[in-house]
Amino acid sequence: MKTSKGCVVVYIQKYYHPKTNTYQGYTARIRPVEGDPFYDEHVQFNSDGSAFKHEFGDVDLMPI
Repeated sequence: MKTSKGCVVVYIQKYYHPKTNTYQGYTARIRPVEGDPFYDEHVQFNSDGSAFKHEFGDVDLMPI
């Protein structure tokens, strides 16, 4: 899976918000430099897959 700007998504999971006791959006680890895990970033996406406070692009959550 890749973001709209070409970064590889290493893992993605639902984000649990403890104050509201609900799952809101997604948290993910992306790899901006292909093949080098040293530069991995932890980012968040909204429930629709749009970027949340980062510039690495949106993710398409629909399965192929």
